[in-house]
Amino acid sequence: MGDFNDNGITMFSCLVGGNGVGKTTLMHILTASFGLKYVVELLNDEFELVGELDVMHRIYYTPYLHHKTLESVGSNGKDLSKAALIRMDNHGDRGSLDDFLYRHHSENLKRWFKFNHFYRENGLKKIDLPVFNTVELSLQHFDVNIHSPDRFNDTSYQIRNVLHLILDKIKVEGDASEHKILEQHPDKDKDGVNVYFLVRFEYALFDITVGKIASILEKAGNKYLNEGYVPADFNEQLQRLSVRESIEWFLENCGVFRGGKKYKFSNHLVLLNLIDFVRSLVKIESLTESWRIIVVNEAEALRVIELYDAFNNSFVNKWFNYDPTPMFGFEPETKVSSGEQQFLNLFSTLYFHAENMREGIDIDLHSSDSLKGIGHNILLLLDEGDNAFHPQWKKEYVKYLRNIIPLIFAGHSIQIVITSHDPLTLSDLPKNNIVFLEKGPTGTAIGNSTSKRTFGANIADLLRDSFFLEDGQVGSYVAELIKRVVSELRERPFNSKNVQYIESIINALDEPIIKFKLAEMLSEATGSNIFEKEAVEREIKRLENRRNQL
Repeated sequence: MGDFNDNGITMFSCLVGGNGVGKTTLMHILTASFGLKYVVELLNDEFELVGELDVMHRIYYTPYLHHKTLESVGSNGKDLSKAALIRMDNHGDRGSLDDFLYRHHSENLKRWFKFNHFYRENGLKKIDLPVFNTVELSLQHFDVNIHSPDRFNDTSYQIRNVLHLILDKIKVEGDASEHKILEQHPDKDKDGVNVYFLVRFEYALFDITVGKIASILEKAGNKYLNEGYVPADFNEQLQRLSVRESIEWFLENCGVFRGGKKYKFSNHLVLLNLIDFVRSLVKIESLTESWRIIVVNEAEALRVIELYDAFNNSFVNKWFNYDPTPMFGFEPETKVSSGEQQFLNLFSTLYFHAENMREGIDIDLHSSDSLKGIGHNILLLLDEGDNAFHPQWKKEYVKYLRNIIPLIFAGHSIQIVITSHDPLTLSDLPKNNIVFLEKGPTGTAIGNSTSKRTFGANIADLLRDSFFLEDGQVGSYVAELIKRVVSELRERPFNSKNVQYIESIINALDEPIIKFKLAEMLSEATGSNIFEKEAVEREIKRLENRRNQL
């Protein structure tokens, strides 16, 4: 059946079944749209048999870290699984696991901040998310810096000389500026922080700027090893300029060539906007105990991210490759729980992709396919997206999706398919919108849902009917204890030595029906109803107290 709300969601469905029935496999098949026939329901209640789903932009998300990404997403498909995100955040780079995870963490936090701002701007205050009022902005490290300026392998010979001069200038000018500020503040301390950190941060910023430029040039390989061009009088020109002016001069006057074509670094002058804005944030009140870290507010952090992304994306062209090595680290002052992290990961990732769709920039393993042919229709496939949510959030998961997804993908018609093991999630969906998968002797099949209840159904019924649990709706450990007590109470002759042990188990049970049935069986086995009477009297007293409270 279609959706109840006319808010951009045309259908909301769920795949459910026990472990191993193939829910994730089916989601992968829908994402890849490869090698199968699909029945598509049209808006006029008619059906069409198609050989591919390329007309729909298919987005697959899961919080689980599988060992590999989808082998193919076909045309107009997008893999946003955890593994795909880590690879995307590293843009195909090879390196240590620490480097991979660090880059992923940095990009993930940027996605959090962007979604957090979007979430607050849209007034979604019913969702209790952490708010990032202040953020620690840290300067990262590059192999090429003022302490190790000789680590050039693939940078053009001609350009190396210019970068060497700028690195030397950073060291000399930085030392002079630090000496000057120490003369102005001989106590070296103001408001509990070292004032010379103002200078150290600024010149470390220049240092990582050169490191980032070198990192981009190195990533190009040795294509331009002897193909750099710089003005012949570069040495004389740079001598009279400050560090900031030298970086501007480099961008305006240098570049590389290939054949008869020249590539000018003036394409990347947006870098100066980034440098100038970050420098404006360095104030006494923003300093911390580390000279490489300052504290900024949410708006300032978002502006840094915006300018930095603009600079990074300016290298997405036929001459250079996107460089994933971050210049900045971002860390919110708010401690985020694991459940909050999963919530932010889900919605910030989808928001990030929606922004990419609007801007037409998507740099990852499947970039050749994932943004081509995007039209009005989106098929959103969420594979256990509610994993690790707090129970209250699980209860509201479907509502959150209904409220937020149409805002994230505004202007699109969206069909949502989820998988879940949570009965609270299932109670928000009519059974006609749920596919019950069952594993049989010949493989997985769609089960009969005639007698099943879901929409607003009791949680115990949902567990039994939809999630294929055995031994009722209690834990396996207590189920074994109850079975053991029943077995001992039925033995004849009854072993009276076990009475105290059985009574302790019965007293611990919180389900009254089971408790009193076992107490009754104990009375029959021992010939004494003292324990049963005490249990009944305690329950009567509890109920009387409850009645008095009403």
